[in-house]
Amino acid sequence: MGESKIPLFAYVDETGNTGHNIFDEKQPDFFTAALITRGNFDASHGARVAAIASALGQSSLHAKDLGMHRLESVSRDILELLVASKAMFFVSRVEKKYLLVTKMFDSIFDSGENAAMSWHHYNVRMLRLILTFKLSALVEDQTARDFWKCILEPKEEKARAGLVKVCNALLANVDLLLDEKSRTVLSDALVWARDHPESIQIHLDRRTARHGHFPNLVAFSNLLYGLEGHSKRLRRPVARITHDQQSEFEKTLKSFHKLLSSASGDEINWAGEIHSLQAVKGSTFETKEDNFSAGIQIADVVLWLYSQYHRGKPLPDACAAILNYVFANGWESDFSFSGVSASLEPAYRSKMAVALSDDALAANRALLAQYEEARQSSIARYEIDKMPPFLRSFILPTDTQEGE
Repeated sequence: MGESKIPLFAYVDETGNTGHNIFDEKQPDFFTAALITRGNFDASHGARVAAIASALGQSSLHAKDLGMHRLESVSRDILELLVASKAMFFVSRVEKKYLLVTKMFDSIFDSGENAAMSWHHYNVRMLRLILTFKLSALVEDQTARDFWKCILEPKEEKARAGLVKVCNALLANVDLLLDEKSRTVLSDALVWARDHPESIQIHLDRRTARHGHFPNLVAFSNLLYGLEGHSKRLRRPVARITHDQQSEFEKTLKSFHKLLSSASGDEINWAGEIHSLQAVKGSTFETKEDNFSAGIQIADVVLWLYSQYHRGKPLPDACAAILNYVFANGWESDFSFSGVSASLEPAYRSKMAVALSDDALAANRALLAQYEEARQSSIARYEIDKMPPFLRSFILPTDTQEGE
């Protein structure tokens, strides 16, 4: 088999999993690292990793147990191995506070469920992110805890009651927002959600589905889509994903992998963005104890250095060289307030700075008027048919157009 046909193998480790308690102040972030190689790293380089561990008197590499000083003593050997294997990486940070606010925005302000939310405020990415940041200013610690309890509540009636409580708490702080438009948009949607909790799909009846709210599942989905993009760029399929063994979410990880790897590859153009649900088609997924996977041990080393870097800890020269190699030969997903803000500003600053012509302004105002008319119509129609907007638009498209 020629090198161009050798598939990709990924070895994944994670840290910062606090389960249901995402409010642990000592672990505000969830970190993931994946080693990605052409071919089976465990088979090709397992003996080399075992020799590096043996030089430290260990049977395997665990960075946290080794500590910075001992890890530094073998970091040059590790770096040589990374270069020799042409290793690539995916590193990820999920800030738990940011995750919670995005979950809150998606749960309450989805225009397909909340008739008082305009379509463009939820579906246009720039507007959605701006409003998510605005929403974060309203969220007090107790409100965050009440919301988290709400989305994990197995009983539907309690979940809806919890939603009402959360909406009232957010409304009490809405005057903290400086701009009138944000106050109006968020207030209208919060009042409507509070008064119509039955339309907001806050409750999930399956435990596996509720697991989808957790940081490690968000990070895992990001990883699968990241691997998909890397696979397309290199024109190599992903053969296998080997994840560090863990009991609580193993079943859910397997379900997510099966769902995305078997999804349709059709592309959807939605609000100016192209999406496809499919990722890593044809790949297999397995879990292993890190002691039995050299690839996971290397991912462990990178993960520990990456988490130390994000915590502001100084890295000695050889350890820093490993992380520099990782950043030069991989990609990073920073799902946090600072990370998203840093990516948002360059992407949209130029668009925001452009002065619109009189014709463009008139056209945009006309479009906004149409969106507002549709929003008011959706609010009125809900009082008649009690149907969430996303159902109405599919079931009664002709009637909806005639009514507007």
